[in-house]
This record gives sequence, C-alpha cells and structure tokens, in this order.
Amino acid sequence: MESSLCRRIAGTSLLSFGLLLSACGEKAQNDMVAAQAPETTSSSVTSGTCSGTYPSYWQDPAAKFSNMWKGQEISNVPPADWQSPVFRISDKYPRQPVDDRAAQPWRDARFDALFRTDTPAAQKKQLAYDYSWLVMKYIQDGNVNRPGVEDWDVCNNNVRPWYSIPFQTYDAMSGREFTHGLTREAPVTFSTPQGAINTTMWAVGFFNATAAYTLGTVWQADGTAKIPAKDVSFDEGAVVGKPLFNTSTPEQLPVLANQPAWNANISDPSFCKCTPAKGNECTLIEESQQCPRSTTEWNDVRLLQFDFAVKDSRAPGTQWVFGTFVADGQRKAKEADPWLRISLLGVMWGNDTPPDGKLAHNYPLDVKKNGFMEEVIFWDTVNELNKYGGANPMQHMGHLGCNYRLNGPADNANSSCMSCHGTASVPDSNFDTPPLLSQFSGITKECVTPDPENPLVGVDRSGSKATVNNGVSFANIDSIYFANVPAAAPFNMTVETDNGPVNVMGNGVPDYASGRKSWISLDYSLQLSISLTQWMQWQENSDDPALERINFKELRRGVKEN
Repeated sequence: MESSLCRRIAGTSLLSFGLLLSACGEKAQNDMVAAQAPETTSSSVTSGTCSGTYPSYWQDPAAKFSNMWKGQEISNVPPADWQSPVFRISDKYPRQPVDDRAAQPWRDARFDALFRTDTPAAQKKQLAYDYSWLVMKYIQDGNVNRPGVEDWDVCNNNVRPWYSIPFQTYDAMSGREFTHGLTREAPVTFSTPQGAINTTMWAVGFFNATAAYTLGTVWQADGTAKIPAKDVSFDEGAVVGKPLFNTSTPEQLPVLANQPAWNANISDPSFCKCTPAKGNECTLIEESQQCPRSTTEWNDVRLLQFDFAVKDSRAPGTQWVFGTFVADGQRKAKEADPWLRISLLGVMWGNDTPPDGKLAHNYPLDVKKNGFMEEVIFWDTVNELNKYGGANPMQHMGHLGCNYRLNGPADNANSSCMSCHGTASVPDSNFDTPPLLSQFSGITKECVTPDPENPLVGVDRSGSKATVNNGVSFANIDSIYFANVPAAAPFNMTVETDNGPVNVMGNGVPDYASGRKSWISLDYSLQLSISLTQWMQWQENSDDPALERINFKELRRGVKEN
C-alpha cells in the first residue's frame, strides 16, 4: 500500500501531496479534518438524480461531510491526477409512488404459472429463465455500454432512473470506495485445484424508481433519516440489481475470464482486519490506518455474481422473487457484450420451508431429481462453476445454499438468498438486528445435520461443529430461518421449545424506544438495514472526540466457510 500510493506523488499538486501524506507513512494529526479534494472530483455536484445530499463514499471530501472522517488516515479520495470517473450517489428520490409496469414484461399473465405448484417442471424452468433475463435487461438498459459514460454511472440514465442507498459510507472497513461506489462485502475462501484462495467480494446495489420512492420515505431531502416506526413495504414492481465483484484473477477462477473488470479503490483482498490498541473494537481512526485503500496495490476486481430482487405479489408467502446470475466467461467468451457473459444460477420466491419438526438440510428430498416447489436451480450452471473446484466441495463456486437452495458463490452454504434477506429489520436502540444467519451469532446454528447418536450436536453444511443452545433445537432454528417471511412482516425470532416459548436473541430483544416487542420489518432490504445502522452510529458518535469513535455494531459476516 505504502509504495503504490507514494508512486502517485510525483507530478501531483501540493494539495494531492497533503492528501497522501498519511498513506506514505506520516500519520495524520488526530484532530485534523480530512483535506479537501480538487473541485473537479467533488461528489457533491448536482447532476440528474445525483444531488450531493448524502456522502457518496467513505471519506467523501465534500466539506459538509468532513467531520465524519476527522482524524482518519485518508486513502479513499481521488488523487489530483485521477483521470477516471468518481462515483456519485444517486439520491434524488421520487417523492410520489412510481409504477413502471409498462416497462416490466415479466408482470405479464403468462408468468403466473411460474408460481403455481401444478406447473410442469420443464415449463417452470423456461418461465424462470425468461422472467430472469427480462429483469436483467430492465436493470442493464441505459446503465451499460453508453459512449463516453462509465458503466453503472446512474446519475443520468436516459432510459429510466436508478438510485443508490445512502450511508453505506460511515463504516471505515466496508464503506463505499470512490471509483464505483463498491462496498466491501464478505470474505470468501474458494477451493481450487491449486489450493484454497482467500478473496473478498465488493458490490454495489441499484434501486429502480418504484423502490426508490420507499427509500425516500426514510432518507429525507434535507440529508437526514426518518427511522421507521412501522413495518416498511416496497410497492409492486420494485426492482433491485446488485453486481458483485471478486478480487480473484481468471487464472485462479477461470469463469472470471472475459468478465467486466474494474480498477477499484479496495483494501487488502485477503480481507483486512483491524487489531485494537485497547478494548475489543478498533476505533474508526485505527481502521482507517490499518486497512487503507488503494487503486494500484492490488488487481482489478471482476464480476462474479449479479443478484436481483423483484416485488411480485404473485409469489405466495413472500411477494418477492430473488435471482442470481454468475460469471460464465469461458462458455460465453464470444458474447459481444461483456455484461451478458453471465448465466442464470437460479430463481427463488420461497424457502421450501421444512414441515414442523423437520430439518432444512435434507428437506425437500433429492432436489437434484425432484426439484423445489418454490425455486428453480440451473444445474448446468452449477456444474460449470464446480468444475473449477478443488478438494473442498463446500468451497466450490457452485456450492449453493442449504440443501442446494439458491445462494451464489459470494453467499453462505448454510443459508439461502431469501433466508438472509428475510431478516432485514430496523436496528433497535442497541443497534441490534436479527443475525443474517444464525452462524453469525452465539445461537443454535441453522442447516445442521444432527449426530444420529446425539441429536444435541451435529455439523452444519460447511462442516463446522454445532450444538443445541438454550434449548433451541436444530429444527427450531430452521423453522425460523427457512420460514417464508411475508412481505413487510416482522421477522420472528421466537420458537416453541419443550420448556415453552424462547426468544433466541434473549429476553427484551428487540429494544425499541417505542416499546414495540416485534422487529420492525424492512421488507427484505438488508441494504436499508445496514445503512440505517451506520446512520444511527453516526448520530451517536458525531459529538464524540474523533479518537473515541467506534463503529461497534458493524455488519458481522464472519470468515465464510462456503
């Protein structure tokens, strides 16, 4: 990091030199306000749907945000010699509902059969395929392949407007980088024929106008957040698209060949961690010092996964459809458009919930032969991903989720797309939210195969040991995490045990100031939950001395054991 950033100093202005001092070994004074970048790289300039109301990225140099980064080592601002575009957050949200039905052909009646249980498997597979590609085309239209415009610069889309979510910027470890607005996601270990490789995912999400209207009920035009006191519901036709990039090379993961690649301002690809000088949590200053960003130290990131979510009331039980495309650079090398060198991994609109007392690890039975009731997996794509795998099948790119439910290469093998997203909730007064999956907490693990001789212990799908905690059985926890959570309904964390009802997160959780006892739903939007957590942290920390600021409830993903 030090040498690569110092190489930029030659030929730059004194202002640029000031920005880079800390990255070249000279520590910033603890009370120093982050230096300002040149006016030409300011993210606060208004353009189309990009208003500059909220910070566009961690350490955004616009003066009105500078107190957030006070005392930090500055490594996430464009140098004075930066010639490429700079990410701007699209935050000029619609203030009235928007129905884009005329541009959404997947809402046609012919797709009703996708959600019926009596539809033949072959027909359902074709419908899932057509539905997903129509959604992907809708997401990409006007966002890629525009002459003279950076792909996914959504400020001025001439086809339809797209929007970003604010305040994925405060956390120094995961906050948006300045080139494309990518946030650091999960660490992922992949098993390859050459051995295990430790990688990191970086991603950026976009919301259509229908979804952005709901965002605008939370994120106000004056740059503040209105914390929801009631369950949030996205409108019919809301669409979210999210490309996810990986730090591996095509030599390590051949499916990444011929994929879109970005020079992003990332931290160590092996997933940088911070060690606090005292206590259990690093301060934001320590995180900025120990995990700096660079555009030159590491390789480009490459498209590995592309997720989408659609609000669709035809989906029984959830009213949401989730889908995942993955890189397919070898088989689609001749495709002219690099953003179409992807293949559909699967689509789901429910979790195929196990019956009472049954377990998710083996329900439904023999899904490769019999399929699912509430999802479609494209096994040829799974096989293409897995043929590049090494000795550990659960670290192959095509590991999928629990019992082969839909989950992409970036996701956890013990869960599913809808299982994780169903937890999305407003943080309580302690900044608590339900764990994305139970493995990221001290509660009983999900997707566990019990020991035949001792049902109180077992192993989860990744091979990690598991025990029954606080009387919450493996079937109990699966009944929570693989339930079909209705749209805009609170995520349930209470189960019936032999000793009566148990709140698996402990008595008194959630702890909302209003006294509400159930979680406030954010309708499957984890991005909204994460951004609210960071906003609430900033509100609590803004009056604290910079040296004491700690983002002590950042998203806990753990080291992934795919």
